[in-house]
Amino acid sequence: MSDRLFIPVALLLSLVLTAVAQDNVPIMFLPPPMEGTISLGIFDGAGKLVRVLHREATVDDFKQGENGLIARWDGLDDTGQPVPRGKYAVHGWTTGNLGVEGVAFHGNDWIKEDSPRFTRVTSLVGVGRDDVQVKIRTADGKDEALGWKLARPGDAPQPNDVTAAIEDEKLVIHNGGETAPVLLGEGEKPVACVTGYGGRVWVVVQTPEGREVRAYSSEGEFLRRLGYQKDEPQPVKIAASQWSEMIFLLDENDSEQRLRSLALGTSDQQSETSAGSPAKSAWRVTYLKRILQSDTFDAIAAHLGRANPPKAEPVVKIHVRSNPLLGDAKAAAALKVEVDADGVMLKTEDGLPLTRLTTALKLKWAALVKEGTTLTLFQGDGCVVEEFKIAHPENLMAFDAGDILMKAPGTKQSTSAGASKRGRAKRVGDDL
Repeated sequence: MSDRLFIPVALLLSLVLTAVAQDNVPIMFLPPPMEGTISLGIFDGAGKLVRVLHREATVDDFKQGENGLIARWDGLDDTGQPVPRGKYAVHGWTTGNLGVEGVAFHGNDWIKEDSPRFTRVTSLVGVGRDDVQVKIRTADGKDEALGWKLARPGDAPQPNDVTAAIEDEKLVIHNGGETAPVLLGEGEKPVACVTGYGGRVWVVVQTPEGREVRAYSSEGEFLRRLGYQKDEPQPVKIAASQWSEMIFLLDENDSEQRLRSLALGTSDQQSETSAGSPAKSAWRVTYLKRILQSDTFDAIAAHLGRANPPKAEPVVKIHVRSNPLLGDAKAAAALKVEVDADGVMLKTEDGLPLTRLTTALKLKWAALVKEGTTLTLFQGDGCVVEEFKIAHPENLMAFDAGDILMKAPGTKQSTSAGASKRGRAKRVGDDL
């Protein structure tokens, strides 16, 4: 920028321009002495933003005059309607490098950088000697096959002729040509079943108290159970390894879906008991991936990796860089974030857009959290929550571009140009 733009403040305050017409109001101002993009807005007497003249503009987007940069206003609001007569203020901000950096994904263990937007596991396809295959749905409704390697494939499978099925809401075991129905308790019914290592039959059972997983021998003898609490995700699908005594469970409820592999504990931890006994076997989780409900910030706040759930604020107040042209010793800004079709925009409390923080499609929400001297942005699209660190939110500087008196149509309007000490930074900083 040319040095001729930085004229004495006293001289700038003495300048008064006359607009030639209501649809061509010139606005002259000195941008703050810092590098960054410029946002400029028109505000009515109540402080309401009525028109965004420039957003994320550069100096080259303005005409350069002898005493500053020049913008023009056509007298219309953001809806394209003429504004009423009255006095309007012109305020702006320069936004420098805020240091926005992606930090982590939350709430969906299936999503990594540049991966599809996976929404839920739809089925357990099968278990091989050293891998497991699942089908998982993407945000566009397609099912993809994914898999993971097993850490310990185990021994070769033992040959057996055992199969299990649910027939007329009853569990039936077929073993070497013989059929043995399994008697369940009163009010119980099988939901899913599978055979595994050693001819074990694994069954998801619906009981009056909830669901649990049970193991039966190939002859239908009850061996052990895996119980569930009512408030945790319940089992809906099950698979079993033929190479080791390991099972794979797809559990879900309204707030969470999880896929787990479980191995039985050592023999002294296992309990052989009757189906009516409350005893449970010891299980070791060897694999876990979760998808948490994240349609709102409140739904996911407790799972964002903090000792205490972070608290999002509609407006966050921070200290920013002082504009020497305004004479403020200590400046501040009141900021908020808003989701639009392209991602997340950082705005002032009164709605002036400052800079785009992220680019993302189909976001459902965004939340801003103050953590020490930095800001943290969380955004969610219903599939995953992304966390961004804003390392230098202080790289903002406010400026004033004077007042405009809009008169009746057909009369000339007056514009007072100046870096008035009524700056926005001064007004929001008093209550920090």
